Parts: sequence; C-alpha cells; structure tokens
Amino acid sequence: MNKAYQNMRGFWLDVKNLENRKGVMELGPDKISIAGVEMPVQDGQEVKYLLIATNSLGDSSLYFENNSKSGLGGIIGGHGNEKLQEIAARMLAHASKLTDKMEKSTQLPAAQPGSVTLFAVAKDQLFYKELPEAQARDTQNPFYPMFAYSQQLVGAFRAQGQDNPGHC
Repeated sequence: MNKAYQNMRGFWLDVKNLENRKGVMELGPDKISIAGVEMPVQDGQEVKYLLIATNSLGDSSLYFENNSKSGLGGIIGGHGNEKLQEIAARMLAHASKLTDKMEKSTQLPAAQPGSVTLFAVAKDQLFYKELPEAQARDTQNPFYPMFAYSQQLVGAFRAQGQDNPGHC
C-alpha cells in the first residue's frame, strides 16, 4: 500500500475522527459507527487496494491506489445524495449485525489477492472478516448483503459522478 492510500485508510478506520461531530450514531450491540469493504486488485505484477467506507453521519468515500502522481484516486459522497445515503445506511446497519461473526483486532490486516475484507469499527474496537471474493458474492453467505451494498455504493458513486461531472 502506498502512503496516500494508507493515510485515507487510517482516517476511515479511526472513529476518533467522528468524536466532535454532531449526530454520530452507534449501531448494534457493539456500537458500530463506520463500516466498509477493502479489496486488493491485481494490476500487472502489483497489488493495489480499493476501499469503500461509510459512517453513521451519512458520509461515504471510495479510495483506490492508482498510477497518478499522488498514487490515490477517490470519490467522496453522501450529503445531498439520497440514494447513496440509503445504500450506505443499509451497509452500516447490516455490518452492525455481523460483528459476532468477525475477528476482533486493533488493526485491519491487508486482504490477500482474490479476497475481500469487510470491516466494522466501534469506538474501542475494530471487527473484520476476510473472505475469498467468490464467498462474498455467494448469496447464501451471511456477509453477502454487506458486500452487495458496497458494490451498490460503487454504482451510486458512478451515478453521482455522471450527474455532477468534475465533482468526483
């Protein structure tokens, strides 16, 4: 992971960034405020990462490593985009119900190529589950809805960009 991506990843994995903002909700028994999915993508001989995350304030972002000068691309969304906020809220709510099926940690390990990592973040705890991508896409898997919502967010980000050229 390059430094620019690590910085944005770290920002989204730290609930302390929400401490002084009004309206933060804590969902489920583990009081989740942030949820997302991270995917490694093979780019030639290199692995690059993509992060989709949302918080209980309705903010969402998609960040990805790329070959630009900064090494980072991204789209920020949420406020004013009802469709995006609805999908993000559903992903966050579903994630808050899955923490008992996730590993507990203080850090999010980098997913291996061919897999995805789903995560949920509470004030004092990080929860994650790394799955082969095929399992995440299996409609019978309990993590499927969370993964599916992340993919719907990607679509909503794309639509937001088409509706607002130059704002992505």
